[in-house]
Amino acid sequence: MNKRRIIKVIFLPLIICSAFIFCTAIAMFVDPEAFYKFFSATQLVRDIPPQLPHKSYYWDVEHYAKLALSPSCNAFYPLWPLIVRTVFHPQSIEQAAHYFSVVATALFFISTFLLFWVFQIGLQRVDLAFWLVLAYSVNPMAIFRVIGYTESLFTFLSSLLIWICLPKLKLNENLKLCLIFIITFLMALTRPVLIQILFSAIASLGTIFYFYLIQLRLTQNNSLATFTKYISEIKTTITICVSALLGYSIYGSLCLLTRGDFFASFQDQKLWGKKLGLHLELLFTPKSPLFDLLGLYLPVIILFLAVTFVYFKLIEHDLYIFVPQSQLWNLLLIYPPLLILLYVLNFIKYKKQAKLDNFLTSKYTQDLSKNYIFWFCLYFSFIHSVIIFLTQDRLFSLARFIFAVPFFFMAVGYLYLCIPGKKTYNTLFCFIIISAIALFEQWINYGQDRWLG
Repeated sequence: MNKRRIIKVIFLPLIICSAFIFCTAIAMFVDPEAFYKFFSATQLVRDIPPQLPHKSYYWDVEHYAKLALSPSCNAFYPLWPLIVRTVFHPQSIEQAAHYFSVVATALFFISTFLLFWVFQIGLQRVDLAFWLVLAYSVNPMAIFRVIGYTESLFTFLSSLLIWICLPKLKLNENLKLCLIFIITFLMALTRPVLIQILFSAIASLGTIFYFYLIQLRLTQNNSLATFTKYISEIKTTITICVSALLGYSIYGSLCLLTRGDFFASFQDQKLWGKKLGLHLELLFTPKSPLFDLLGLYLPVIILFLAVTFVYFKLIEHDLYIFVPQSQLWNLLLIYPPLLILLYVLNFIKYKKQAKLDNFLTSKYTQDLSKNYIFWFCLYFSFIHSVIIFLTQDRLFSLARFIFAVPFFFMAVGYLYLCIPGKKTYNTLFCFIIISAIALFEQWINYGQDRWLG
């Protein structure tokens, strides 16, 4: 293995892991409680009065710990506790919670190396892969990948799914479908993502067909027979949907036997206050950590940009937009509603003055129209935002669903390939700096048993 290869495969992922460790170490130095809580195999004795009720100590990990000791049907899915129960045979809640943290931390480092390798193959740009995986690994939601939540296992499985579906990867079709089936099956048993997986797979295929119809119309070709060129994407969609349904069906059958309700896990989520409703105030305040608001807006923004770029590229029309020049616009990323408002006002202003910029996208943009894994990653993030917005009166946990798994960052990477030059990296750098500060604060919250997201 030559020196350049070693840098790509080992040194750069080590830098990413080190950045996470550095943020963690500084936070633990400032608040030793975070250190003792993370590394202790037993629950720490808190001073009186406690800052929060006892039940907040482990949060969701406590529920998984109970499942590791005694399997049952509830809102928490069985694969994660099954792994810990099978490998470690814990005898108490504290032991199980500690083992979850141990396995999660190991998976964090493994998946960081794996994800960097996958991003590098998919994006074909080492620098972009590095910055994206760094942004993924130092954002405040990355803490969930080491403290025992399902994000660690789900990240590992997601990385494998992205890798198998990469356009650059040439696998035997039957082997590819078999691997997709196994991974999606396991994902459906890890956390409640059945609806998200089904929507993402079907919407991805529909988007590819929509853009293909535009191309047919432009070439005045009315033959639908040429849809057979996307037979691989059709098979992938069917495989993902069937596998996800089968995965949940196994858990649903357990719920049916033990509780008499096939959809008991969905019913349990209503106990958290989930119900259909429209809360427009969430567009301006998340009623939870600020990163939840970013989780609401950023997938929608990326989806809008992707569809716009691809559409104008396919119809070969010039795309005129307002391109901000000041770096201060990157700081508005902290509060997306203001960013959108100011952008729209400037767009209207410059359009009236006929001073909009002719925005040129790269040749890769046309390839994006048929990139299945790009659309899957993007829709997976988008549907989480929609579901949370329409079913909760606050955006609790939304940032975790978006930024603690790699799909959103892969979608951003592909979109970056459509934009010539590297000036747009400044936005990514700004996100990384904000994220690192927020990660530091997150560890402090962890040490003090506060809500993490």
